[in-house]
Amino acid sequence: MVETTDGEVYEGEFFYPTLPLRELVGRLEPPPPAPVLEAALGLRFRDFLTVVVVVDQADVFPDTWIYVHDPHVRVGRIQNYKNWSSEMVADPGLTCLGLEYFCSRDDDLWELDDEELVQLAVRELAIIGLVGEARCVKGSVTRVPDAYPVYDAEYREHRTTIRAWLEENLENVFPAGRGGLHNYNSQDHAMMTALLSVRNALEAADFDVWAINTEEEYAEAGEASAGVDGRLVPTRLPGETVPANG
Repeated sequence: MVETTDGEVYEGEFFYPTLPLRELVGRLEPPPPAPVLEAALGLRFRDFLTVVVVVDQADVFPDTWIYVHDPHVRVGRIQNYKNWSSEMVADPGLTCLGLEYFCSRDDDLWELDDEELVQLAVRELAIIGLVGEARCVKGSVTRVPDAYPVYDAEYREHRTTIRAWLEENLENVFPAGRGGLHNYNSQDHAMMTALLSVRNALEAADFDVWAINTEEEYAEAGEASAGVDGRLVPTRLPGETVPANG
């Protein structure tokens, strides 16, 4: 049985949670044992802002996206939606750019209001020489909390603790997706975890969805190994501090 935040109750035979693994554990009633709750609190995320700017210019750059490594700006990546598909911009004389900012909730960037973020994006397009401010005709902001699972030195241990408890105590719960597995997967891999989770439930299959990621095979042949994620974990520098939300 699942109860939503607005009080609605849903009953079912199988459940496939895709909300962040940290939140799933924190919302269970009765709560899991203290070590499992502590492991959940140890899982951290980076958050994400997209500032969409409509540009009065038919073409800006030929790529679908570019990464920005200029220390004078805070934007990390710029999407050119029109180059993904012309259908994404109704007017062929315009271009729609998505400036992406990697941040954490409650930091100075996240705390800016939408208008301030649009102004920042417009200024930064001019600073890096892509588009003059006068050509930017409108903008909007999308905020994505918990966008990127953080791979710190402890995340594997935390995830193993939670997984073991879920598999032993909630046999009809099958987490899936990037947040649900705390696994930094691409969209196609996240969708595959959902498909294989359903097969695990309905067919009593034994696909290891926790091992699916961009470095491994995820076909039915079973090349993916339990507990091996193939990713390097950065080592914290002496004296380095970590924001509360990653």
